[in-house]
Amino acid sequence: MSSSVDDKDIVRELWQSRLPICFILSDEDISKVNRSELPEPLYLMLARHIYFPCVIEKIHRYYSIYFKENLNDTSNNINLSNLWLEYESIPLKWHYPIGVLYDLYAASVASTSARLPWQITVHLSKFPEGELIRFPDKESIKAYYMSTLKEADALKHKGQIIGDMQERDHKQLWNSLLQDKYEGFWNINSKLMAYTENLQYFRYIPYRIYIMDKPFMQKLFSPFDVDEGKALTLYDLLQFSVNHEAQCELTANEKRILNTNIDDYQVIIHGVQPPLHTPLQWLSENFSYPDNFLHICLIEKRT
Repeated sequence: MSSSVDDKDIVRELWQSRLPICFILSDEDISKVNRSELPEPLYLMLARHIYFPCVIEKIHRYYSIYFKENLNDTSNNINLSNLWLEYESIPLKWHYPIGVLYDLYAASVASTSARLPWQITVHLSKFPEGELIRFPDKESIKAYYMSTLKEADALKHKGQIIGDMQERDHKQLWNSLLQDKYEGFWNINSKLMAYTENLQYFRYIPYRIYIMDKPFMQKLFSPFDVDEGKALTLYDLLQFSVNHEAQCELTANEKRILNTNIDDYQVIIHGVQPPLHTPLQWLSENFSYPDNFLHICLIEKRT
């Protein structure tokens, strides 16, 4: 696989992309604070490609001091596993990359809170069991990340490349992600972007398409049409996936059928709106998140 300097610059720029986030304690939890002064918001600048569980301990430590009788108290009355985050009454999923959550919800919700810094409410109780999966620590999200990475390689290479890697390679991928080490990550991840079986493209593209209030879409889709002898584009992928999903909804007699007109959507990946004619193989190599999936948000345009 050959890659131009410009492509590498794009990949590095996406890696370095950050979101300023303002964490605010919920009104209900503020009412339980033991100290005279109320908690100030916590401001963090976070990489788009990481997950909230990677920083949840930092958020937990910050708010814990407001629930102690005095500063010398070493006990902790806040249960970390009960902590959850919410934006505009939407519980935020732990296992979605932060950038995906922002692109999906901040662009979809008509609110002044969509402005930066992104305002997120921190809850310390009443965990919404039916809506969120608990990921209370880095080990849990690490296991999820590695599972997703293996799924991506199964789609691209039948799992051959990640299966041949050593455990130290897996650790380097995860630790480089946590420690924001671009070179260390791509020294290993470049192997996962290689071609196999004498092909000049991946077998299937690892991707997920997100639309508000719907489960994400994920189908088998090759970046190359062998019969037509042509490379397929982002538009081809979207058209195939959305039409397939709408057909499934019709078959299931759903009340609300998905809009299949791609022109009615903003298409966002990594906060960017790539041209719909962009070759899908190129996007997968350069715009995938560190889990090797393309995370594509479709936002219905407001009329």
